[in-house]
Amino acid sequence: MLGGEEGSGQDSWVMAGMQWAAESGADVVNMSLGDSYPTDGSDPMSQTVDALSAQYGTLFVIAAGNSGPESISAPGAAASALTVAATDKQDRLASFSSTGPLAYSGGMKPDIAAPGVDITAARSQEMAGGGEGSDRTLSGTSMATPHVAGAAAVLAQQHPDWTGAQLKEHLMSTAKGLDGGYSPYEVGTGRLDVAAAMRTTVRGTGSLFFGNYTWPHEPSDAAVTKDLSFTNTGSADVTLNLALAGGGPFAVGATRVTVPAGGTAAVPVTGDPRAAAAGRHAGYVTATDAATGKPVTRTSVALLKEDERYDLNIRLVGRDGKPAAGWVTVNLAGDFWPWSLYVDGSTTMRMAPGTYTAAGYLDVAGEKTDRSGLAVLVDPETVLKDRSADVVLDARKARLLQTEAPERTEDRQRKVDFNVHYKGLDPFMDYRSAYVLPPTYDDVYVAPTEPMKQGEFMLTTRWRKGEPQLSLSTPGGRLQFEALVQAGSALGTATDTLDAVYAGNGAAAAYKKVKAKGKVVVIDRSDGVSPQERTEAAVAAGAKALIVVNDGVGGLMEYVGESAIPVATVHRDAGKALVATAKAGIHKLTAKQTEYTPFVYDLTREYPGQVPDRALVYKPTKGDLARIDARYYSATDGRSAEGYRSDFTLSPSVNFPERERHPGTRTEWVTPGQVWREFHAQGVDTTLPWVMVSGDNTYAKGSTTRLDWFAPVTRPGQSESFGVYNSRWQNHMTWNVQAWASASDNMRLGGFLQWGETPTHLQVFQGDRLIHDNPYSTDMQWVEVPAGNLPYRAVLDAERPGDLFRLSTRTHTEWTFMSDTVDSDFFEPFAVLNLDYKLESDLHGDIKANATQEIALKPVSMGLGTVPGTVTTVKLDVSYDDGATWQKVTVTKGAGGRWTGSFKAAKKPGGFVSVRASAQTDSGFSVKNEIIRAYGLR
Repeated sequence: MLGGEEGSGQDSWVMAGMQWAAESGADVVNMSLGDSYPTDGSDPMSQTVDALSAQYGTLFVIAAGNSGPESISAPGAAASALTVAATDKQDRLASFSSTGPLAYSGGMKPDIAAPGVDITAARSQEMAGGGEGSDRTLSGTSMATPHVAGAAAVLAQQHPDWTGAQLKEHLMSTAKGLDGGYSPYEVGTGRLDVAAAMRTTVRGTGSLFFGNYTWPHEPSDAAVTKDLSFTNTGSADVTLNLALAGGGPFAVGATRVTVPAGGTAAVPVTGDPRAAAAGRHAGYVTATDAATGKPVTRTSVALLKEDERYDLNIRLVGRDGKPAAGWVTVNLAGDFWPWSLYVDGSTTMRMAPGTYTAAGYLDVAGEKTDRSGLAVLVDPETVLKDRSADVVLDARKARLLQTEAPERTEDRQRKVDFNVHYKGLDPFMDYRSAYVLPPTYDDVYVAPTEPMKQGEFMLTTRWRKGEPQLSLSTPGGRLQFEALVQAGSALGTATDTLDAVYAGNGAAAAYKKVKAKGKVVVIDRSDGVSPQERTEAAVAAGAKALIVVNDGVGGLMEYVGESAIPVATVHRDAGKALVATAKAGIHKLTAKQTEYTPFVYDLTREYPGQVPDRALVYKPTKGDLARIDARYYSATDGRSAEGYRSDFTLSPSVNFPERERHPGTRTEWVTPGQVWREFHAQGVDTTLPWVMVSGDNTYAKGSTTRLDWFAPVTRPGQSESFGVYNSRWQNHMTWNVQAWASASDNMRLGGFLQWGETPTHLQVFQGDRLIHDNPYSTDMQWVEVPAGNLPYRAVLDAERPGDLFRLSTRTHTEWTFMSDTVDSDFFEPFAVLNLDYKLESDLHGDIKANATQEIALKPVSMGLGTVPGTVTTVKLDVSYDDGATWQKVTVTKGAGGRWTGSFKAAKKPGGFVSVRASAQTDSGFSVKNEIIRAYGLR
């Protein structure tokens, strides 16, 4: 019924499959599948189960699902289905197993449980992602369900005249009761017991539901009595002792009943809402054989009595004014977890009094017929009190976000991010939602919001733009096509003007009459040819590039395999002109590949308080922005690099790293006044990536700033981005530095390698007494220290392999500082002296041999705050033999706190310059660095 690697499909396929199975005479149908949102069984798929069960007597055994509490969906919500929960091999409920009650009605599901954790079975050779070998071990209610379906088949063989309803009732009533206080809403009547089902001749009603009593409770609410029926298929009368486990609002009308041979008997069971407190009430009626004392049947009972609740009516409206369908998240102020529900036009939730936020990301039509759109719809504040309330998320009101750079670009990343703070609650309880849009969406819309009366609202938008990865145009640029480079595509740095040819659907057969060698091939997308097949056919035909025209709405992004040529897609309508051009064969196409963009635009907008009901347009000029001249150093070529600049109006920021060229330079334009934090990494394709993280930075409108990344020298440092500082609380101390921080004039950088992967050793002393020894890393956490203002010394040795990093292969650093008892409820950061270095090198970290070099050292505070006292001494030595011998460099104090000096570099290129430097204050603070191979010589 389902297909594809993910095993998904349409509800109609499932219903057709169920009908085929029932009409074909199947007694038992196993269904290890489910929809994605909870239901009460009134949905079409569940109703189909009930109709087919009644018409054909088929038993549908259906997985409860793997989504946890209160998440049973179609078709498992069907009343006649035998819905299966999962347990482990110790009869404990699996954490993932979906539980009841059913949405809206409070109905009882699941019906029974079976083993579904670490189940080993034969592996099909057609199994996607199935690994190797003859078997496979998996967990899920899909593993539990076949146990029950198999038991039902065995039971049907023993009793061929039984209907599906009778099979279900017998399996439920003979299930084994579980320890652990499980409710019928978690495990049904208990864990499947095949042996008991085969030998027991008496069955009882599987479950009795006495209703869901909603607020407000009426005087007319009355007790409900239902029959607990027993059927005896044996040849002898059976007398049963009845007992009620759970008590509460339930009462059993008799404590003993005799079920005649071949006959039935009934005992009244009453559920009384007047005797129940608000909440969920559930239990079991158990029947044991009066003669042997052995258990015979189990029946689940339940009654729900709602606490104070009101209707929260939610309506979704599309841009066309018609009812829309999509996921909506609803958050109650003060609750830790929000609700997520699928709304098809409208729905009603029964909710407790309080303040609610509702939000949805709705698929809508874009600005053109072949463009897709996403509408961000937020109602920050709806108060539910004394009566029902309505929330209308209306995409008709949403405004197009228009964010444009002052030159031609393509969108690399787009994000809409918002936060709701509720008055009187800790910010930890804020509701936060952020969405980084995939490239399949073209246009983004945001609906206006009303100001909050009891809280604060903030929405931000974020665009990262760069040079198009693949620019496609006719010569002279008369026609330009927006092309989206596909996942797995090759991409270089080149500009080619090529002939274009059309190759139909891109199948191998389409190239028989097409001369594609050395040309741009244009094809139409179709389901009949996979992305990999299209790509392989184009490569085999000798194409220089493949352009796929989408046959649907929006951007097309597919994995094309590891392609040897560039593969990109264009939109459906624009693609018609491209196809016509390729068919005519009279125009060439210019394809410009840009592997690494030489510029980026990081553009943000903030909407504090509310999103206004006006055009949301941001089209800055370069003069409206701040310019950053970024320099990315790399001592070794060929290591993959990536990075990103994150906006931090809302924290944490949500974004994804992008590939970068190191060594290299880039011009970066940013929105001024925005708080930015950056991270970049080298060697991300290796087991030892080097990550560099900045602190918070802002840039003024019209300013130009130089930023150096991975520049020499590299020595221990600290960035506030890591959150854990050198700090003290009462008489406990924490020390945390990053061993591989590079030099920067205007950023606080912290750089690190993977924990435990390189030799690193930290020792911390109070006076001469060692108080902490960490032979693996650079930190000390929560160590108790003596009271009072006393001297401390931290010593850090770190090494890394020279074949990977070439520079700063070994460092030795010592810090001395004073620290006093801190009377605070929190750890308070303290300042430590550190050294910044400034010596111009090329992007490989190399300086010119046999030339005079000017170097500047700047004593700075490592961490927050200011180092007490005045710097009195700064010293510097250099070495050309990895520290075996040293030569003194005289430094003098200059402007801006820098101490400068010069030295004549060694004559021979290819060697290295090591550095030994120190600084000291008159207040007991000092730092000493010894950095082996700080710079290279060229």
